[in-house]
Amino acid sequence: MTNSFQLKKIIQGLMLISISLISLEQYNPAIASELPSNSTENQQQNQTKNPLIGTEWQLASWTENQTLSKENSTLMFEKDRLSGSGSCNRYTTGYVIQGNAMKVGLIAATRKACSEDIMNQETLFLSALEGAKLYSINAKGQLQIAYIKPKEIGIMTFKNITNDNSKIIEKTVYISPETVDCIGFAPQKCLQIKENLEDNWILFYGSIEGFNYEPGYLYELRIAQKKN
Repeated sequence: MTNSFQLKKIIQGLMLISISLISLEQYNPAIASELPSNSTENQQQNQTKNPLIGTEWQLASWTENQTLSKENSTLMFEKDRLSGSGSCNRYTTGYVIQGNAMKVGLIAATRKACSEDIMNQETLFLSALEGAKLYSINAKGQLQIAYIKPKEIGIMTFKNITNDNSKIIEKTVYISPETVDCIGFAPQKCLQIKENLEDNWILFYGSIEGFNYEPGYLYELRIAQKKN
């Protein structure tokens, strides 16, 4: 948990960089979820000044009045995109970093339903992420993101899982001969997948690296998967 002293220092930091945040507004065209991601110059600036590119993080603690569930919320930083698991659904958005200031665009997410506690956690997490204002790496190598929501300032603390091989699991899955219509980040065709032949098919919104799907065949695949 973040103690009151740490929270005070973060709040002071937010106040001190308020001028920088005003100047950050000029980078709005680089927020891919608000405008098309066609600004090569802004992307190059983001890559040059952004030490988080290529890193992945898992939420470890926060100042929200809710205990974290066993389902993890994650962040994956690419040069102009931020993505991960909200807890239930996959999400993606654009972002910009300038110094220690952080600005996150509007978030697009899939629409899978989960249990109430997980959905509540996801809602709080995505709301906090959209309110991100400041980030830092603490002495333990953890990523801390300070955010502002209406009448609230908080901190999310993440642990680095970029090279966490313990999160890789191997398993056998079956792929249906037919895809179905579904809504992910936009209307699309989803694979149907299950781990046991006697199970019901469930929708799979992503892709499987190295697998080229052709309809009309029942597939049995051995895959390596990173747990959320």
